[in-house]
Amino acid sequence: MKTDANRRHSLRLLAGVGVGHWCAGPVANAAVTASGSSRELRIITNPEAASARQILQALKLRYPALVADADPLAFEARKTLAMTVSIGPMALRRALEVGLKSPLVSVLTSSQAYRQLVAQDAGRERHTVTAIYAEASPLAQLQLISAIFESRVTVGVLLSDASAYLERPLRQAAASVGLDLLVEYLSPSVDVARSLTRLRGAQVLLAVPDSTLYTPDTLRALLESTYRRGMPVVGFSSATVAAGTLATAYCAVDDVVADLVELIEGAGVLGSAPLPEPRFPQYWRVVVNESVARSLGVPMSDKVRQMGKQAPGRPR
Repeated sequence: MKTDANRRHSLRLLAGVGVGHWCAGPVANAAVTASGSSRELRIITNPEAASARQILQALKLRYPALVADADPLAFEARKTLAMTVSIGPMALRRALEVGLKSPLVSVLTSSQAYRQLVAQDAGRERHTVTAIYAEASPLAQLQLISAIFESRVTVGVLLSDASAYLERPLRQAAASVGLDLLVEYLSPSVDVARSLTRLRGAQVLLAVPDSTLYTPDTLRALLESTYRRGMPVVGFSSATVAAGTLATAYCAVDDVVADLVELIEGAGVLGSAPLPEPRFPQYWRVVVNESVARSLGVPMSDKVRQMGKQAPGRPR
């Protein structure tokens, strides 16, 4: 396990509420090729977040006419509409609050946060806003679990009313990879760690990015409790692995950028085509906490470490 100081730092990142804590790793030069596109792209961002800065840098190579600002009102003076990208939940919230009319794409915001924020903006037409969620898909996470254990195991999942929409894709994914799923619903007032007794039949716990259940404090208690029980936890971001989960499927910065560029290019000039439905990322990779794997006696093969779906042009 990590030192107490490092572990506390990682636990502060665990809930995934910060734009800089979903992704890891620099942008690979091969992932985004400078095209000299003249199309204007507008970015609402948080310049203090490392991941946001890296995404912005990569997009500038692709779109020299890109303009960026933390304040979406800075774009209101422009007479034309242009595709707008919000990086992180705070940027998405600001874009929705000012009522931007341009097509809007959200990245580095969890599916739960996106759904909650868009639901609050009843006046916006749904085909003018979409997202590539921050977390890897339920299918990617369950493919990872299947590869780790190489047998039919039962995966425990804790959900709340705010993450109930994940149950269906989780069950579909579990069935497709030959795993059993045990789902328990909790209210936000319930002690998450103590609720593990309701998952006695599960051999592994999959944590999902539900901010009503998982806070830095509840995640710390959960990891300590599962570690004592010898129960592996698969997390929902690279920060969860740094803090003590066994592994996760996650999206690095260049995965996000490649996915975003494909969405933008598919939207037509100035986003004239209807935007696609919000979705989980296409591209992902795996990170493993080798220390936790050794402590729990869970062997990790190179096949597991090399899992994922690569963006075109990404170096191996």
